[in-house]
Amino acid sequence: MNRILALQFAFDWMIYDVHKVDYNPIKEIEAFWNHYALETVSANILQLLSTYLDGGAGENRLLKDEEMQEFATALYRVLIAYNVANYRHIDLRKMQLSAEAEERSGKELELSKKVAEFFGRLSK
Repeated sequence: MNRILALQFAFDWMIYDVHKVDYNPIKEIEAFWNHYALETVSANILQLLSTYLDGGAGENRLLKDEEMQEFATALYRVLIAYNVANYRHIDLRKMQLSAEAEERSGKELELSKKVAEFFGRLSK
């Protein structure tokens, strides 16, 4: 129970970080996408969902509890950052991802575009 309370406190505390003078939502977003590929985000969210649906049994778990907690925390941080950026009307085009993250995102989006176009042709 103490672990859950500590996690809840950590999650609650993240929202207060946005009020710090040096808080920069763009930096939070950049850090997230520089660290996580879109396919990793998808796999981790599916893992969270399957763990929840399995009642925590986690027979097919790919990540340790600590890794999943780290991902959930990073995901929450980036969601807060996007919310703050929207609220403050911050131009997200100012974001500068690493060359590796840019290339990775481009490839993932191009692949998903091809898959979407394929299924679009099938549905006609």
